[in-house]
Amino acid sequence: MARKERITVSLSQGSARFLRAFRAKVHSPSMSALFERIVADLQNRVETEQLEKRVAAYYDGLADSSVQEDSVWGALGEATLASPVDEEEHHRQLTGAVR
Repeated sequence: MARKERITVSLSQGSARFLRAFRAKVHSPSMSALFERIVADLQNRVETEQLEKRVAAYYDGLADSSVQEDSVWGALGEATLASPVDEEEHHRQLTGAVR
C-alpha cells in the first residue's frame, strides 16, 4: 500500500455537510477513503480528456486520403459486425463443404 500523506483543508459548512452525507450514501469507511475516491475519479477524468485531445490532434493531423481510408475500413468493420453470422454456412465456406 502506498504511503499516505496527511493534509488539512478548511471547507464551508455546506461543503462539509455535503461530504458527510455523500460519505454515508456511498458507505465510504472514512472521509480519507472518500477523498481518495474523489481524487481518483477526477484523475481519471483529466487523463481521459488528455487522451481525447491527443486522439483529436492525431486525426486532425492526418492527410485527407488517410482519413478517407480509415473511414472505409471503419464502415467495413461496422458492416461486418452488424451482419449476423451463420456458423454452419461459414464453416461450409471455409471447408469447401457442399450442402
